[in-house]
Amino acid sequence: PLVCGRVCTRPCEDECRRNLVDERVGIDYLKRFASDYDLKSGNPYMPEQKDKTGKKAAVIGAGPAGLSCAYYLALEGHDVTIFERWPKGGGMLRYGIPEYRLPKDTLDAEINLIEKMGVEIKYNTRFGTDVTNESLKQEGFEAIFLGIGSQVGQPMGCDGEECTLGVYAGVDFLGRVGLEEKINYAGKKVIVVGGGNTAVDAARTSLRLGADQVKIAYRRTKKEMPAHEMEIEEAEYEGVELDLLIAPQKLTRNAEGKIEIEFIKMELGEPDASGRRRPEPVKGSEYIEYADYVIAAIGQTQDLSFINDSFKLAADKNKIKVNT
Repeated sequence: PLVCGRVCTRPCEDECRRNLVDERVGIDYLKRFASDYDLKSGNPYMPEQKDKTGKKAAVIGAGPAGLSCAYYLALEGHDVTIFERWPKGGGMLRYGIPEYRLPKDTLDAEINLIEKMGVEIKYNTRFGTDVTNESLKQEGFEAIFLGIGSQVGQPMGCDGEECTLGVYAGVDFLGRVGLEEKINYAGKKVIVVGGGNTAVDAARTSLRLGADQVKIAYRRTKKEMPAHEMEIEEAEYEGVELDLLIAPQKLTRNAEGKIEIEFIKMELGEPDASGRRRPEPVKGSEYIEYADYVIAAIGQTQDLSFINDSFKLAADKNKIKVNT
C-alpha cells in the first residue's frame, strides 16, 4: 500500500460512482495516507501468518510481482527465498520509476516489512547463471515463481538506431538513474520517442538531470497517448514539449556530434486492434531535427536468455509452459 498509494494510475477512480455527483473519491491518496500513518506509528501492521508448512518456494525477481508473490506465500506459512539480479529490491519500482514519484526509502520500508515476515532476498544473483531451474529443484524448492518483468526496451525500428551514439532505451536510461550513475544533461537537448508513462518519466527525469530542452515525439495525438493524463499535464507544466503526429525514420550522427533524426509526419487513419486510430505516414513530409540524446520508450519485452532444455515451451517457442 505504501507503493501503490504513490504510483497507481487509479483506474478504479474512473469508475467511482461519486463521479455521478461531483468528482471521484481520492482512493489512491487515502490509501497512501493510511499506510504512511500506520508505518510512522512505530508499530506497523504485520499480518498473522499460518503455521510453518515446511515447504520451500523460490521467487525469481524482487519486483512488484515477486514481492507480492512472496508476501502471500509467507502468509500461508511457506519458506520463501527471492533471487534478485540487482543489488537492491523493487525491480521497475526502483530502476524504472523515478525518485520524485516513488522515494526509495518508502520502497525500502515496504520491502523491509516483507522481510520481517521471514522472506529471504538474495541480491546480485542472476537466474540462469548463479542459480538455475535445475539447481533450485535440487535444493528442495517445490515451486518456482518467475517474476522477471519486462526490462528490455523495444527498438524503434528505424535505420541507424543500433549504431548511433547517444541513443538509449527508456528502461535502460531510467535503470542507470536508479543505479545512481552520474548523468549530466546540462545544456543538452533530449528527444524522447513514445507516449507512455516510461516516455514521460524519461522526459521529466531528463529535465531533472539539467537538460536545456526536452521533447516527447509521439506518432498519434495527445488524446491517444497511453500515459496517465495527470503525468502528461505535469510534464508539460515542467517544460516538456509535445511534438505530435511524427515518427522517426532514420538516425545518424553528424560531424558536430549531434544526432540527426529524420522524422516523417503522420496522420490518423482507421482504428487498429487497440481501438485507436492507426497513424499513417504523410508522403513527402520528411524533415530533420537535431538532438544530443534520443531515448526510445515505445515498449518493453522480457529477457528470456535463461531458457534451456529444462523448460517446457509452448508451440511458438517463445512462451514457457507453467505448472509443469
